[in-house]
Amino acid sequence: MEKDKLQNIALEMASKPGHEKVRTLLYQLLTEGLGAESTGIDFERQVPEVRGRMDALLGRTVLEIKRDLVRERADAEAQLKRYLPQRELETGQRFTGVATDGSEFRVYIIREGLLAEIGHYRTRPDKPRELLGWLESVVVITSEIPPDLEGVRRELGRESVAYHRAVEDIENMWVAVDAHPEANLKRDLWSRLLGVAYGGVISAPALFFQHTYLTIVAKAIATVALFDELPASGADLLAGAAFKHLGILGAVESDFFDWVLLAPGGDQLVMNIAKHTNRFRLRDIDADILKGLYESLIDPEQRHDLGEYYTPDWLAARICAAAVSRPLEQRVIDPACGSGTFLFHAIRRLLVAAEKKNISSKEAVSLAIEKVAGIEVHPVAIIFARTTYLLALLPALQRGRPDTLTVPVYLGDALQWNAREFMSMRDLEIVVPAHGEARADGTVPSSGEDETKRIILRFPSSLAAEPGRFDAVLDEMLKFAEIAAPTASLIAMLRANGVADGGDSDMIQKSYVALCSLQKQRRNHIWGYVARNLSRPIWLASEAQKADVVVGNPPWLAYSRMSPNTQGRFREEMKSNGLWGGMQTVSAFDMSAYFFVRAIWLYMRQDGLIAFVLPFAAMFKKPYKNFRSGKFKVSNNEVHFSFVDAWAFPSSVQPLFPVPACVLFAKRSSEQSSLPKSVRFFAGHLSRRDASPEDANKTLSETIGPWPEDESATAGSPYRTRFRQGAILIPRRLVLVERMQGGRLGVNAAAPLVKGRTGNQDKSPWKEIEPPHGPVEASFLRPTYLGECIAPYRLLDPVLAVIPWDDAAKELLSSAQARARGHARLADWLGNVEGLWDSHGSKKRMFSEQLDFFEQLSSQFPIAKLRVIYGKAGTNPAAAVLRDTSAIIDHMLYWAQADSMNEARYLTAILNSETTRKKAEHWQAQGQWGARHFDKVMFNLPIQKFDAKNRLHQQLCEAAEHAEKIAATTPLPDDAHFSRARGQIREALYADGIGTKIDEVVGQLLG
Repeated sequence: MEKDKLQNIALEMASKPGHEKVRTLLYQLLTEGLGAESTGIDFERQVPEVRGRMDALLGRTVLEIKRDLVRERADAEAQLKRYLPQRELETGQRFTGVATDGSEFRVYIIREGLLAEIGHYRTRPDKPRELLGWLESVVVITSEIPPDLEGVRRELGRESVAYHRAVEDIENMWVAVDAHPEANLKRDLWSRLLGVAYGGVISAPALFFQHTYLTIVAKAIATVALFDELPASGADLLAGAAFKHLGILGAVESDFFDWVLLAPGGDQLVMNIAKHTNRFRLRDIDADILKGLYESLIDPEQRHDLGEYYTPDWLAARICAAAVSRPLEQRVIDPACGSGTFLFHAIRRLLVAAEKKNISSKEAVSLAIEKVAGIEVHPVAIIFARTTYLLALLPALQRGRPDTLTVPVYLGDALQWNAREFMSMRDLEIVVPAHGEARADGTVPSSGEDETKRIILRFPSSLAAEPGRFDAVLDEMLKFAEIAAPTASLIAMLRANGVADGGDSDMIQKSYVALCSLQKQRRNHIWGYVARNLSRPIWLASEAQKADVVVGNPPWLAYSRMSPNTQGRFREEMKSNGLWGGMQTVSAFDMSAYFFVRAIWLYMRQDGLIAFVLPFAAMFKKPYKNFRSGKFKVSNNEVHFSFVDAWAFPSSVQPLFPVPACVLFAKRSSEQSSLPKSVRFFAGHLSRRDASPEDANKTLSETIGPWPEDESATAGSPYRTRFRQGAILIPRRLVLVERMQGGRLGVNAAAPLVKGRTGNQDKSPWKEIEPPHGPVEASFLRPTYLGECIAPYRLLDPVLAVIPWDDAAKELLSSAQARARGHARLADWLGNVEGLWDSHGSKKRMFSEQLDFFEQLSSQFPIAKLRVIYGKAGTNPAAAVLRDTSAIIDHMLYWAQADSMNEARYLTAILNSETTRKKAEHWQAQGQWGARHFDKVMFNLPIQKFDAKNRLHQQLCEAAEHAEKIAATTPLPDDAHFSRARGQIREALYADGIGTKIDEVVGQLLG
């Protein structure tokens, strides 16, 4: 369809031109724009069974057209609720319904007998091609689509019709196999392994079903990208039959997610998903697109929870070029390889070097497999990483290759925290979970006494140390176990694979008997996958396999997002390694620095080099102080390493990561060494995050500067310990409230009606939960100051909160305690809130513990008469004096009791000063748009304790008093956003001249 014509159609559609015109325009879009056959579109289709007439029917899509969907939505939904079940009953197929008025489209399916909305689109006249693409994703017409990221999102992503259809089918199939031992074993193992990545046990069924879908999509992409066609069955697709027929092992293989084949219709479902995926022209795919596909399919919130921030190709290429100086000689390991970006560039460097040395393609492929390996804990990412590995080898594979090869990219826990849950390395020993152990959802299936006995699989270390031979033997053992082949056949196979009679053979024979036992229990098929993958991190950590170069981007999993058990393990590991900085640092700490030293110890040779992408904060923030010391402990023995180079990517480099980053290079050393004196600082704005290396070279500038000043190096101010953070009043709608009207009978002043306060910053699951409401005794309703309630030298309006503090008993009340003390309305409120918290909260702590986390609430009592408060976050600082002795302070503010009004004003003058902000800026946490948190960084400056006799101190007191008057008299619109209010007050201060004067005096004070 011509561009101008499509533009005109989009413009007219957006105007809601009426039923008949919308039908005509849709016809043009479907036939001319998408190539649908005119005969395939059935307008005004009679449906006598439900006494109706469908506006349009195309394939398995029913369209219901309205003049104005806002007014007629209920009618459209009623029509679709009749038509869709009828069509599904008549054909035995799933149908999709679309209601539209041209401007707006809503997509529906029938789920459990009810009409469920699964998609929404609004026509954008400025993006007519987007309208065409979206329509194509719903009605499914064209058979071949270019594999661009937007198209993949639209056709296969979390908002697509295909995704919702498939996941619903997968959920239904789980119901059919819920009692199957093998299906439950696979889900249990998936939960345990992924728990390593997420920092806690994963039990959400929805995530398991989502990963099942994504795995099918990923395997279809991998197969078609490299073979141009799909296999004949879903079983062959999931097992990677096409790869195995070519002698390529470890690329696509049976895993946790082929449980779906156990369900009736499972094979056909796999093929349906794969065929939909195959509509993309995957033979054109390359590694860049593959990585983008993975990022577009995995939920961004999940990636954030995992601390996964993928490295763009231009940066991975630079790091590999700097670290891998002798690609034909150096062994390279990426222990957190994600979708395989670093592996790709390490392999390509090796192939270029091999070609220069006239090494044959066959030898180059063998050398790459010997030299470059990866580990990844995410079971979906690993499929993309292995495909990326083969795409990197493709230029050589097409010219010549070994008869067999195994892709050395392994699913496993690179930290080896959970290794002993499955194995211990005398020889390779795998402990099979008992059939009665807990499932991923926490339930325990019933089992007989004989089934609860643990089974041990053992393999000799001499065999496990040779992955190719080990995999071949293991595959044959599993095939033999399926048919209960006699032991004589096994012994013959072992001899053919070089396993001599004796101890090693006897050990394998016993494991074979155990596999046959598991086969009888229908719990056999997964163990080859487990043995191959979960053993490899330990194998790669053996002295013979360690790397000359360890590269990658480890997970930046935040401490706050770990489960309590993982937090405890992390603390113990950090303390054991000598990296722990104390509980006061945990809010700013993540997994990356620990991963760095763990990778040095496990995977790097004595003379090796490590190059990791880390948060920029690792270079100067206090929580990383012990990490920067260049030493850690293993079994009470000190291990030293020295940073040999550093690249800094502050917030001026965009787009890159959600927070500023750095690349740190280090080697083992015999003694503790100092940090490098110089760092390469990058600056510039890229055209896109995954810019080409050429674009990055042109756009980014480099300067040499000193290593950032250590936040903990300065003695700082005595006020650091006096200020503390306010209370964590989260979830907001369970604590913060708004008054409700009492009707014509008025308000009960003693126990006002209140309702939980909602806002657009609310997060799941709380934003989906109806806020509590009801009466609460007035004595437990307190004014509360949030970050948005403060401006320079001025308090803005506070909010209201239910604070169950008993002044007489000096403690926080639970619902039971409130009832026992006669506070019936508070008890009812808390009972409701505690129930919501228990049902939807993190399960880490009780509601009262959450409310008083680290005593950040109870420490405010008894409330001081005079407090200085300042905002934790913001572009510019905001501080004010608080005199209200009933008010509570939220965690987005810091507070300290002031001994006098003069001291309070002295502090507000310093804390509001632009001079102070500039001097402390380099210590601030950085976001995409620059410095974003103040926390206590300003107290790294030498702010002296107030002295009434000090001339500068007195000048600041007088100036702050004047600034308070300016701030108080600055007119603010009633509906002014707090950031605008702050800006207007700041402008008034500088217009008056007092702002400049304070900055000058603070400059003299701080030197």
